[in-house]
Amino acid sequence: MNKRTEGEIAKGLRQVAAATAGATVGVVVGGPVAGALVGAAAGPALATGFELAAERIATHRATRSAELLSEVTRALGIEANELEERLLADERLLEFAGRVVGAAQDISLTEKRRALSRALAAAVADPSPARLDIWELLQTAIREIDAPHIRFLHVISSAPPLPQPPERPAEGTRYGMTLEQVCEIDPGLGFGGHAILQKLLSLGLIESSLHGVLWSGTHRPYALSPLGQRLLTLLDADWTPHP
Repeated sequence: MNKRTEGEIAKGLRQVAAATAGATVGVVVGGPVAGALVGAAAGPALATGFELAAERIATHRATRSAELLSEVTRALGIEANELEERLLADERLLEFAGRVVGAAQDISLTEKRRALSRALAAAVADPSPARLDIWELLQTAIREIDAPHIRFLHVISSAPPLPQPPERPAEGTRYGMTLEQVCEIDPGLGFGGHAILQKLLSLGLIESSLHGVLWSGTHRPYALSPLGQRLLTLLDADWTPHP
């Protein structure tokens, strides 16, 4: 096998991502809308402008995906060729890697790309079906959230969840955190607080801290779910791919 670079592997995985999604690999960067705009341009100057913009976008995408794979090889302590061999040896892992790279190339938030690279590194380190199920959920969640959701998760991470039965709640301990309490800590979340909360609930990153127990008051408290805790771990500066 010829020696590969992260950029070459990233290019191949972008093709895998396109194939997995049912898209044509050779489609113009920017999709059919951008292509239609270019085709409808009134003159060569306008068309050239869109072409230059498409080239810049393509460059950004290639750079981001190559950087992601460079982070994966660095975290695992392996060469690009070994990463390629591992991916090609496991079809489901290969498809997962394609989806991760396909997502990362369009994400401008560094924190999200870093979390995706760590999810892929962990999957490569242990590609067992049960673990891949979790990484699939996490990569979907990472793609779906933005900076305000991450801020919300960081704030609510200090709220302890109610113990699972048969453990009993400790007397005098406040479990979970209401939306109002989160917004008191980070007032910038107040305007979109309800939308942020609903998104995190739909992705399974936070959950009610009541576990069916009746709680006095009109506002429900929430805490990080195990999936949310795992996602924050991917954002941790001291993260390691080995559990």
